[in-house]
Amino acid sequence: MEEMTIKTAHIIAHSHWDREWYLPYEKHRLKLVRLMEDLIEAFERDPEFASFHLDGQYIVLEDYLQMMPHRAEQVRSLVEQGKLIVGPWYILQDEFLVSSEANARNLLIGILASKKMGGYAKIGYFPDSFGNMGQAPQLIRQAGIDVAVYGRGVKPVGFNNEVQSGNEHTSKYSEMYWESPDGSRVLAILFANWYNNGMEIPTDPEAAKAYWAEKLAAAEAFASGPELLFMNGCDHQPLQKDLSRALRTAGEMLPDVEFRHSSFPEYIEALRQANPDALDVVRGELRSQWTDGWITLVNTASARVYIKQQNVRSQTLLEKVAEPLAVMAHLTGAAYPRHELLYAWKTLLQNHPHDSICGCSVDEVHREMMTRFAKSQQVAESIAADSAAAVAAAVDTSGFDPESARPFVVFNTSGHPRSGAVRMTVDIERRYFDHQAPHEKYEAFKEEYRAFDPEEWIVTDEGGKPVEANIEPLGPVFGYDLPDDRFRQPYWAFQVDVELYVKDVPGIGYRTYALVRKDSLTKAESISPAAGGVNAGGNAMENRYLRVEITEDGSFTLLDKVNGRKYEGLGIYEDTGDIGNEYMYRQPDGEVPLTTEGLSADIRLVKHTPLAAVYRIERVWNLPLGADALLDEEIRSMVPFRYRKSRRVSETAGVKIVTELTLGKDSRSVGIRSMIDNTVKDHRIRMLFKTGLATGHVMADSIYEVARRPIQPEAAWSNPSNAQHQNAFISLSDGIAGLTVANQGLNEYEVLPAHNTMAVTLVRGVRELGDWGVFATPEAQCLGTHVLEMELISHDANVVESGAFIEAYQFPVPWTVRQTGVHGGKLPANHAFLEWEGDRLAFSALKLGEENEDLMFRVFNVSSAAPTTLSFAPSFQVDGVYESTIIEQRGEEMGRNEQSRYTVELGPAKIQTVGIRPALR
Repeated sequence: MEEMTIKTAHIIAHSHWDREWYLPYEKHRLKLVRLMEDLIEAFERDPEFASFHLDGQYIVLEDYLQMMPHRAEQVRSLVEQGKLIVGPWYILQDEFLVSSEANARNLLIGILASKKMGGYAKIGYFPDSFGNMGQAPQLIRQAGIDVAVYGRGVKPVGFNNEVQSGNEHTSKYSEMYWESPDGSRVLAILFANWYNNGMEIPTDPEAAKAYWAEKLAAAEAFASGPELLFMNGCDHQPLQKDLSRALRTAGEMLPDVEFRHSSFPEYIEALRQANPDALDVVRGELRSQWTDGWITLVNTASARVYIKQQNVRSQTLLEKVAEPLAVMAHLTGAAYPRHELLYAWKTLLQNHPHDSICGCSVDEVHREMMTRFAKSQQVAESIAADSAAAVAAAVDTSGFDPESARPFVVFNTSGHPRSGAVRMTVDIERRYFDHQAPHEKYEAFKEEYRAFDPEEWIVTDEGGKPVEANIEPLGPVFGYDLPDDRFRQPYWAFQVDVELYVKDVPGIGYRTYALVRKDSLTKAESISPAAGGVNAGGNAMENRYLRVEITEDGSFTLLDKVNGRKYEGLGIYEDTGDIGNEYMYRQPDGEVPLTTEGLSADIRLVKHTPLAAVYRIERVWNLPLGADALLDEEIRSMVPFRYRKSRRVSETAGVKIVTELTLGKDSRSVGIRSMIDNTVKDHRIRMLFKTGLATGHVMADSIYEVARRPIQPEAAWSNPSNAQHQNAFISLSDGIAGLTVANQGLNEYEVLPAHNTMAVTLVRGVRELGDWGVFATPEAQCLGTHVLEMELISHDANVVESGAFIEAYQFPVPWTVRQTGVHGGKLPANHAFLEWEGDRLAFSALKLGEENEDLMFRVFNVSSAAPTTLSFAPSFQVDGVYESTIIEQRGEEMGRNEQSRYTVELGPAKIQTVGIRPALR
């Protein structure tokens, strides 16, 4: 006789805690304080109340204890006992809208903070992410975590649905395995009935009987075995104080089910012991591909684009400027600003929760976010400036003329060698304030330099060789020093604007140049225009690689002279109505998109030097003022956005759009800068790039991978829009030639089947939050002026094999320039602190360890198909080199090869961190 299997109902008490959403942060925090106070009381009075899951994020404790610091020891004790379960994340982020490094730092900071408070849950917790990154299993595996729990991205089909063979985005069960592109695999648990399927359990026997009849059946429909998961809580859910009594009632009503106040560690252990058979394997990104496409929440990628732009500025400043410069300065002898950087990172991460960075909260939330971005940026900028100054002061510039030279150091912190035009201001002379009145000193200074002639000056490299540059006087400008040992020192500085072309600056290093008087050179070489310069005229510009021709309507044709490909109809703007909300775009029924195709534009050449040409294209586009009055009524009455009937009004207003196209010397890309003065509502503006490339897939930058996604959605998809997430770029290629669009904070794209057109969202305006209530968000209309930046890169092959991904990743990273004096120093005029190479490898980070003085150097293989080799050589003495992980755990020691270099083999899609112990004296 077959033994009957006992079912266990694992009830996990929790509350999904959004720091800010439909209420601003402090109002939510007061609710959190109430919840935590109730929790502490429950643990004291009810011995059966076993544990509480704090939503997988440490910051709930940080927020609580900042307001209630006297509870710190009680909280620590509860965490140590396993009653309060925290971490591993610092915050619950949106995975796709923040950088790869931001995802890694969120995990690292969360684990370290949780450990200091008593321990953390080894669970990759993604309860409400709007889609899940494909590299999540590798990320958490590197942190020693082998289980993930999530709420979206996979469609469970249950026992009565046949799963298509090879389908990687559906599962029969709520339990499955999830695999990254590199092969990392974790046990994965889906909230098939959401993370509130055990909330508010009745204590009344009759109500409990009906409750559990429904809940048990729903769980069993997808569970692979007898271990059933029930989440006792929901968004900002207050504590169920009578939970113990409710579970006793359930046990009395249903004696054949064991009702257990459980925890994730207990449930996961029981699940493993049950040894479920034949679990499905889901692979890579989980973006709800196998659904109808209406509730993916993907259009949060275009809600409040200004938020996304500030985020890119902030995270780029931290991970690609401040940290590498701080490491360079540390290797030069400066103290590493560990605590300052941690503060800047935590401040930034507080903007990364899914209802924050997604732009899908009330207006007050996003106003506060802008302040946090500014705070993080200010710290990063100060660290970068101080670090650059420390390195520049140690550079030997004694080869320049001490009287006439104005040396400056050009830093490249992008991680890859880089060439291009760099622009900076250089002080010719400073005059510090003294007894003379400042305005009188200003006038005298200005008069003295009235006859300044930029033709008498030249830029040279460290060997005295002239470098292509443009020099323009700016006049006297106010400035000040803030010395460490004396009061502030204000001055007037006569400044010039210098634009020069630098070549092959090492990826983690610098080159030194100087502005000098020609008459100071013993042998002044003349500068002949170098190959690759830019010619312009007649609404066209070209260099040795590209030719750009602008048509009367402002669109342009791009001819790649390397591979002969010609792309026409690029840069057209498209506008449609949007009667959706901050989460989802919804075009009015029957509406035909408006475009600028055929509309005349004013086209002018506004800059032309051998280094660059810039065309400015101006137009005023008359667009509908917004949606009709029906939309207000549909929102008030909560008509689901999918079924709204509102249309746009016939009245129009002028929307001024200015586009600047830039072609640089030796460049195979076109810079695109769009300035949109948005004066209308309820709409979306995109830029279209018609490629004509024959391919069925788009390559999109995602988290630690370049994801290959089908252009055509799955058969179940019924949403007319197929917008998707991108991070730094999207790319199409037919295998022979390709086009890549890099961006700065423009996270939404769609590939339109007609001509395989890449559409990048620039501005989207809506009037409501959406989701579960009626929340007006007038600032989500994004009225006012927006400046959007992209780069169109032409290349051979695809974006990975051509190496074009490197230029796309470098696009948001600014050059750093620091002026210095003529002096000796222990560093050479040109220097690479860490020289490295490897096919298909992308630079991710260079920092010091959080708990040691070791350098942490991280790269990742952008190819999901081909292995590669990382080879590197520090320029400084080392005490050891070892393989590390995302959370900086030391692995195997590495030795040098015959060429005195360190090498490590990387499989496809591998994220590799290397620890380097410098022998600092």
